[in-house]
Amino acid sequence: MARGSAIHKAVERLALTWPDALPDDCEDRLVALLHEELTAHGFEDAAMARETPLARNSARWLAGFEVRRRARGIEIRVEEEVALTFDGAFAPFTVTAKADRIELSATGAAILDFKTGAAPSAKQVKAGFAPQLTLTGAILAEAGLKDRGPVPPEELTYVRVVGRRIAGEVETRGQGAEAEALSEAALAGLKARVACFDDPTTPYLSWVAPQFMGTFGGNYDRLARVWEWSVIGGEEGSE
Repeated sequence: MARGSAIHKAVERLALTWPDALPDDCEDRLVALLHEELTAHGFEDAAMARETPLARNSARWLAGFEVRRRARGIEIRVEEEVALTFDGAFAPFTVTAKADRIELSATGAAILDFKTGAAPSAKQVKAGFAPQLTLTGAILAEAGLKDRGPVPPEELTYVRVVGRRIAGEVETRGQGAEAEALSEAALAGLKARVACFDDPTTPYLSWVAPQFMGTFGGNYDRLARVWEWSVIGGEEGSE
C-alpha cells in the first residue's frame, strides 16, 4: 500500500511540475521523485536497497508511458474531486469521486487509476464490484468538472506499475462507447440501490457476493461477523 502511494505521488508530482512538456531527463527526475516519496512513506535503508532497482525500472517505464499519453495533446488533472447530486425518495443524494488522474482531450476524458496490485477484471467492473472508474465517468458525463461542463468518459484505465521484469501494464476496462455505457450502467445501478435502501423494509444483508469475500468486503461484513460464523459455524448448542 505504501509503495503504491509513493508511486502515485511521484507521478502526480511529475504532472504538476511539468503539466505540458516533459523534461529531457524525465526518467532521472522520476527516479529522484520515487526515492523521495519512498523515503517519505517510511522506507528505510534496508528496504530502499530492494526498492532502488525497482524504482529505476518503474521510472523507465513511466517515462515512456508519459510520452505516449501526452502525445495526444491532453490536459492532465490529478486528484481532482468531482460530485453529482440526484434526487432520492427522501432527500438529494450526492456521490463524489477523486480519480488518481483525469486526462482531458478534445473529445472527452480518460480516467486513470494507478496501482501496484492486480486490477479488477473486466467482468468485475461490468458487474459493478469495482465502480471507482465507472462512477467517476458517470459524474463527468452528468456534472462535469467544477470549471468545465459535462465531459463524456472515453477511457477507463488501470495503470499497474511494479518495476519488475514487466515493469508496468496499461489495462483498459472500457473505451469509447463502451466506457460511456459502463458509466451509465454504474450510475443507473447506484440510483436503483439508493431507491432500494430508501425503502425502510429493505434488509441490510452481509456477504451478498461470497466469491469476493476478503476482496470487496466492507465494514458491515465485519460488524455482522460473517467470517467468524462461516468458519466456526453457528449451530445451536455449539460452543
